[in-house]
Amino acid sequence: MKKLALIIGLLFSFSSTTAIAQTLTPSSTPASQEITEKLSDQINTLKEKIASRVAQLKLVEKRGFVGKVKDVSGNQITLIDINNSQRNIDVDEITKFSSSSSKDSFGLSDVKNGNVMSVVGLYNKDSQRLLARFINTYASPIYTSGSITNLDKTNFTLTLAMEEGKSYLVDVENVTKITSYSEDTFEKLGFSKIIQGTRAVIIGYADKKEKDRMVATRILLFPDLPKNPAIVNAPSAIDTSGGTITSSGSGKKLTPIK
Repeated sequence: MKKLALIIGLLFSFSSTTAIAQTLTPSSTPASQEITEKLSDQINTLKEKIASRVAQLKLVEKRGFVGKVKDVSGNQITLIDINNSQRNIDVDEITKFSSSSSKDSFGLSDVKNGNVMSVVGLYNKDSQRLLARFINTYASPIYTSGSITNLDKTNFTLTLAMEEGKSYLVDVENVTKITSYSEDTFEKLGFSKIIQGTRAVIIGYADKKEKDRMVATRILLFPDLPKNPAIVNAPSAIDTSGGTITSSGSGKKLTPIK
């Protein structure tokens, strides 16, 4: 009897445990399946976005070009780089512009054909286009030579006459370096020491507001050279009577260029 009672007790205990376990185990309902499917779809969508972004990043790299502007159209600039290859530049609202020759604000509308510029941005290897982030333009220096035909000691300007009747009005600033070459020696001079009629080589930058005017950065004088016969109405710095044409006055330009 005791054994029978023990067996019946064990069977009752096992049944109770099974019922409790079944009660605690969650059942698979349609609602839970729907949540699982939505979560799976979101994970797959996120994976696709990450894979697409990684692929885009592999196609894009930071790069820069230096060259001359061939064309400007809309928000696009066509550039010929130093290797004579054509580069297509895109400009957007966050592209920053600067110019070494302009004190005022500078933007896309100021870019002209022939401008020399450097561009840094994001280069797409697939489309081979560069989205510009920084654009800086440079003014090309002018190299010219001739004879000094006029000196304005009040405004610190001189006129440089060239062949074929051409001439430049040259502004001499206090940052302009003036050097004279004579008898195999170089000598630094001031504006007051320039002699009318002297042959000269001048390097500078064109004036943005006035045609045939330039700001000199370097003036190299050759007082021993005779007059160039191809330059009409140019005086000679060499006086055939034995003397030289002298200049008077002195001074210093007070407004430097940056």
